[in-house]
Amino acid sequence: MEPQDYSRGRNNENSKHSFALIKGTVESGRQQVLKKVDGIKSTIEIANEMGVELHKISGRFSELKAKHLIIQTSSKQFGNKKFAVYTKTNNYE
Repeated sequence: MEPQDYSRGRNNENSKHSFALIKGTVESGRQQVLKKVDGIKSTIEIANEMGVELHKISGRFSELKAKHLIIQTSSKQFGNKKFAVYTKTNNYE
């Protein structure tokens, strides 16, 4: 039997279970991230400011981008890695 790769695809059992664990905090996390987006700070700087690892809030950036509330305007390089810099759009209220 081949091991299942839980990192691939959506709506597998692992994905559903993980989302159920964070479901109640997604909207507040999205709003916290949106408040920090200023067109100057990169995603890693925002994560550091919030005291969390980037992978814990990267989905919030994707959601905000999909809702057309932020757009990537540049990037910053730290060491050998580049991180996106987002700016709020006119859709932001």
